[in-house]
Amino acid sequence: MDRTALSFGVNLGWLGTQDRPGGDPFPGPVESARWAEEQGFDVVTTADHHHSTSPFVMLAAAAAVTERVRLRTYVLNVGFWHPGLLARDVATLDAISGGRVEIGLGAGHKPLEHEALGLPYPPFAERVAGLASFADELRRRLEDPDLRPLPVQRPVPLHVGAMSTAGLEVAATVGDLVALGGGMQLRGAPPGTFTLASPADTDDRVRGVQAARERHGLPPARLDALLQLVVLDRTAEDVAGDWETETGGAIRAADIVDSPFFLADTSVSAAAEQLLDRAERWGITSWCTHAPSGPALARVMAEVRS
Repeated sequence: MDRTALSFGVNLGWLGTQDRPGGDPFPGPVESARWAEEQGFDVVTTADHHHSTSPFVMLAAAAAVTERVRLRTYVLNVGFWHPGLLARDVATLDAISGGRVEIGLGAGHKPLEHEALGLPYPPFAERVAGLASFADELRRRLEDPDLRPLPVQRPVPLHVGAMSTAGLEVAATVGDLVALGGGMQLRGAPPGTFTLASPADTDDRVRGVQAARERHGLPPARLDALLQLVVLDRTAEDVAGDWETETGGAIRAADIVDSPFFLADTSVSAAAEQLLDRAERWGITSWCTHAPSGPALARVMAEVRS
């Protein structure tokens, strides 16, 4: 695996919390965006949840204080959006950032968020089908020559995040980047309760993505993976055990300790080698993580690039 081909991203966090990379409270995404660019991250990301920060306001603030990092929604719940209004926001952000926007879409997985907003939460098959049609309509609107402002990028990169077989079929056929979320529905638990995909699960999902691309006459997919947790100076077994304890045994340590979407090791160099091995096995060239794990991933990133 060519180390220089790997890219890294970090979430900007949430307003009014303690999760700024570095550990101090902060009033907004500005410091996190500056920090991410200074550390050498390629992408800053924002999530899309009810009772949380606006993804486009956060990314606009990040755009104002950075010059290089890409600005990615990771990912937008299409059940919250209209493709025409979303195209307006995407085009505006792309124009003011000089062409740095990447749009990530997903089918949504938290029914309580939809309920709180008075929005329907269709069955899974309908949400996945709607994701495909939404992506097609968004592309069409972004390529409309009458759109104002016109986006700088033609086309704006569009990613789809998923982990289910059906969701990844959509991601494989409409996305410029397939974002592997790593979460697998926990059997017998309420919808939206996840454990982490195993190596075997990931083998299966990646094979399915590449087979779908081949069936549609498309080149091999570019793959991104979300590292749900990055911890250094501790063993993976210890960290996974803590995770099991925190979830009351709902997530079992034995099920997640080898997951490609969880990175822990006692040394930075060993963690970097783990990441390179995963990149080689699955062809993953983009790695992102949540804000609290940003400092740890920054250390691993520096080691990979050294």
